[in-house]
Amino acid sequence: QGLSSARSVCIVAGPPRLPRCRAPPPPARSPRTCRGMMDQLEQSDDEEQDFLDIATSRSSPGPPPFVAMNGGAAVRTSQAPMAPGGVSPLGLHFSGGTAGASSTSSGSAGGGAGMMMLSWRDGRFSDWPVQVEDKTYSLHAFILARASTFFEKHMDMATRKEAEGGPLSKRGSDLTEVLPHSCHSAFEDALDFIYSANQAGFEAQASKALLLLKIADILQIEGLFCAMGRRIEASFAEMAPLLLEQYCRFHIPGTDDGAALRQIRDGAVDLIVRKFQPFLANPEMRTALLRLPAQVLAEVLEEENLLVDSEDAVYDFVAGRLQVAREGDAGASASCSMAGGLGSDAASAGGQALAADKAEGSECTDDDRADLLWHRVRWAHLSAGKFAQALAPGYRLLSPEVALHALTERAARLDLGGVEAFAPLRPQLAPTPSRRPILPPGVPAPTSTEIDFCFHFSRAEQYNCGDALRSQPKRIGDVVLRVLVFPAGTDTGVARGSLSVFLEAVPQAHWPRDWEFANIRYAISCIRWPTGSGETWAAKRKSDLWTFKANRLDRGWHDFLAPGEIHRYLGPDGFVCLRGQLEPECLARTFLLSSQAGSGSYPGPNGEAAASSASRRSWAPRTSGLPAGPE
Repeated sequence: QGLSSARSVCIVAGPPRLPRCRAPPPPARSPRTCRGMMDQLEQSDDEEQDFLDIATSRSSPGPPPFVAMNGGAAVRTSQAPMAPGGVSPLGLHFSGGTAGASSTSSGSAGGGAGMMMLSWRDGRFSDWPVQVEDKTYSLHAFILARASTFFEKHMDMATRKEAEGGPLSKRGSDLTEVLPHSCHSAFEDALDFIYSANQAGFEAQASKALLLLKIADILQIEGLFCAMGRRIEASFAEMAPLLLEQYCRFHIPGTDDGAALRQIRDGAVDLIVRKFQPFLANPEMRTALLRLPAQVLAEVLEEENLLVDSEDAVYDFVAGRLQVAREGDAGASASCSMAGGLGSDAASAGGQALAADKAEGSECTDDDRADLLWHRVRWAHLSAGKFAQALAPGYRLLSPEVALHALTERAARLDLGGVEAFAPLRPQLAPTPSRRPILPPGVPAPTSTEIDFCFHFSRAEQYNCGDALRSQPKRIGDVVLRVLVFPAGTDTGVARGSLSVFLEAVPQAHWPRDWEFANIRYAISCIRWPTGSGETWAAKRKSDLWTFKANRLDRGWHDFLAPGEIHRYLGPDGFVCLRGQLEPECLARTFLLSSQAGSGSYPGPNGEAAASSASRRSWAPRTSGLPAGPE
């Protein structure tokens, strides 16, 4: 009987090789008689060797010629040499089945001629039960001991107890308390690996890779540990949120999981920081991020290098995370029913987020976790629409303490009195910098007359025609401008998939009703990322001359980029970078006192005329309070 690394196999041995026999030396004879005898002996030797070649198998060492491995079963690959007429030269016949029939088996007992592959699913010939919670697996001791040092030592202890005459204990292993609860669902995948006939080709789901690595680490299954290590290394850049979510499921705060798992955890956090918004564009990765504990998310969101196109992305994520946690709590209270119209995926994410939060510590309440996340939003750099939404009474997103913190940060950035004006309210208040800007390598930072805007573009179907994105406004003189983008084009008949870009004036409450900024020469550029090591950045640039006034708020191009052209300007993480700017020659006309009436239109290079955006809005001073919803 021989054994592979994960199953037992019956080996059918060929007939033993017979020893060579030699006749005693003949008496001395004449040379002619000796030559005749030698010829007879050589002929006799040849006939004997021919018989042995027929009666025996290969003489070289290695597997028997009649058996080959195929999926854990012994398969007869060739019949013994047959004499003419189909009769074995030795007269041996197998009576257990029809000659020539296939003797393979797929894990269950077949015909008498079949070889059976042991399986953990049916329990045949099992001799070692394993308990995981309320489920018992009927397994095979030799297979477990060969794959796992943990099982080998456990069985050795049981054998020594029996040999020493101690009390007979129940055979088997109980892993309920040995494995973390979150790893119980992946134990059957570990059994699939242990019993696999082709462990080198074993495939595991990304959502269980780190759980299996943890199981292999605890049970000391070296083959599984190496296989999952290679799987994680090969796809780490694409599945970092999934790995971190799995780590947080089995990690106990205050304990050490070992250098390997700690390295995976720290590497995943670092990669999520550097690719946060691209991960949010992937539904599976976004769900994994929403499941992370609040403490881990706070560690990610507080990083200045967090890769987001604007602070609005952070605000939307935190609001979504807290909503998921509330829905998970409501779903648990309703005994896993679809309370509030939750889908199964949302309910699952909410339940796991709630469980992850509770694992942080019983002294941390839901309000504490919410405040922890809200304090990671950089309120001074949030868009006006999102800021108004957060403070709207109907939303009730913020606690009074967080609302005061948000207002203080916002006012400190806008008020010329500086931080000291708010010292009585928040002595620890310090200016909050914006996130790291997203720019191609080598592109200089924007000047005081330039406005940068980046947005993430993962696929063409991400936006609908007419969907608008706006940059943060910037004050240049008295005029306040921002970049207005329609990633899927405007609804004015432009080709579907065009990129429409405009420069938009943002009216201020202190401006007169008939305000205007005349003959402002501006330009808009779309910056192209370098694609090679020796290449530098480039840009597609268009310019125009325009008078911004109450009924002419914006000016730009409906087809700044043709359909499909946007992919030439995507960065490695899927960001598109735009830059609007005012020419220095018109800075004097950006002040209301020196603005002059008049308007004009400059066709720009190549005869490409600019135009207003799809909605040409008139403006009047706002008399009502802040809007209740997003802008």
